Amino acid sequence: MEIIDYCAPYLKAYLDERLHIYRDEGGLSADIIHMFEKLYNIKLPTLYKTLIHHYNGARLENDCFDYADLNLNGEINSDTIAFDCLDKIDHSIENIKSGEESDWPIEYRFEDGLIPFGDNGGGDMICFDYRNDKTTDNPPIVIWNHDMGLKHRVVFIANNFEEFINMLHEPED
Repeated sequence: MEIIDYCAPYLKAYLDERLHIYRDEGGLSADIIHMFEKLYNIKLPTLYKTLIHHYNGARLENDCFDYADLNLNGEINSDTIAFDCLDKIDHSIENIKSGEESDWPIEYRFEDGLIPFGDNGGGDMICFDYRNDKTTDNPPIVIWNHDMGLKHRVVFIANNFEEFINMLHEPED
């Protein structure tokens, strides 16, 4: 097995400083994280592995992010994230693909290569996007919109997980 570099104290300190975590479901072992990567034949970003190694299912005080939403003609949209527990992600993918969505036209379905790691509380999933490169360990971050009829089912949020983390801020009053 590879050296567990995501246990490095400086990465945990970086996350602690940026995320303001107020609750989580406990940490995960490196073996469980490795099994997930093997199951999907992907490499998760090191910073994300650090997060779930220490704070699986994290809830944040600064859970808001802003992005140019193509469904709003590129206007800035604000959304929130609640990180999913790693063991819930596989279940979420299976439910999305086998549930109501299985009857939807193909352009509305959840695409292979998207790995959700959080949701916005309204049914949309925040995902790692491995569609163009399954070998990367630093994929772009997108939001998969569950609403049928949207012109853009998948909307770009950030170039990578670290950029996404740096976008997070506290809700504005």
